[in-house]
Amino acid sequence: MRAAALSLRVDAVTVEVVSELRAAGVRPILLKGPSIATWLYADGSARPYRDTDLLIPPEGLRSAARVLRAVGFREQPGASSYTWFRRSDRSVVDLHDTLFGIEADRSEAWAALSDDTETMRIGALEVETLGLPARLLYVVLHAAQHESHRFEQPLKDLKRALHRVEEQPWKEAAGLARRLRAVPTFAAGLRLLPDGASLADRMGLLDQRPLMLSLREEDERSLLATLERLATTPGMGARLRLLGRRLAPPPDYMRWRYPRLAARGTAGLALAYVWRPVSTALRLPAAILAWRRARRAGGNRPR
Repeated sequence: MRAAALSLRVDAVTVEVVSELRAAGVRPILLKGPSIATWLYADGSARPYRDTDLLIPPEGLRSAARVLRAVGFREQPGASSYTWFRRSDRSVVDLHDTLFGIEADRSEAWAALSDDTETMRIGALEVETLGLPARLLYVVLHAAQHESHRFEQPLKDLKRALHRVEEQPWKEAAGLARRLRAVPTFAAGLRLLPDGASLADRMGLLDQRPLMLSLREEDERSLLATLERLATTPGMGARLRLLGRRLAPPPDYMRWRYPRLAARGTAGLALAYVWRPVSTALRLPAAILAWRRARRAGGNRPR
């Protein structure tokens, strides 16, 4: 009952945020939460969710940031998304301008993923969701993304999708992965389960290990992911914004990340901001070596 109540609260936040984004001219697409629960757990099995995940066009990020700030959210550092937290009700919104494992340009990814979408009703609002091939691609990429974190839910979603969906939509999802240069991560995600490995073999997908998955197996996975994003993000301005978010995140995040320092009032919070770049610099040499080692290993070579 507690999980159901939390999901209902998340649904209310989703309706609020989607409505505000649309009013600002931003088109949001719901990635998971109720769109996964009603699709894969229609038998009544519990599929709790704790936050709102939305895909938006890359050019809408600044407008979306203004909208979220206006309704009380503040940005937190995120390795593969833009995470926003509202302290008043502890709500979390994750904004994505692409998906983990996709190497195609973000605008190209948006064009492909936002094509042929579906809708579902949440409360009184019709919310846009991914079409079936894109939804399958997302479920697989999400499972691959969280493999090293040992999260159970993404694997449960993948297992149900493999049992529920016939082979033709999976072939369409594989075609979308090829179009978006996400085949290595798509194949690695499928191979997390025996049924998925058999499907990958039937579709001729090689047994590969993408670079980002190799990086996530290292001890400094968050810092390594940041190095890779810095290396692959186009434009100096975008890189500086990413670096700024990582080195100087909002105060709420600093209080959570460094409770012993930040709990000591304004002076303690200031010390936490001083310590964060220092601690990052101390870890950076080893992280760079691990990142270069993973890159030299080729990341995408067959295992």
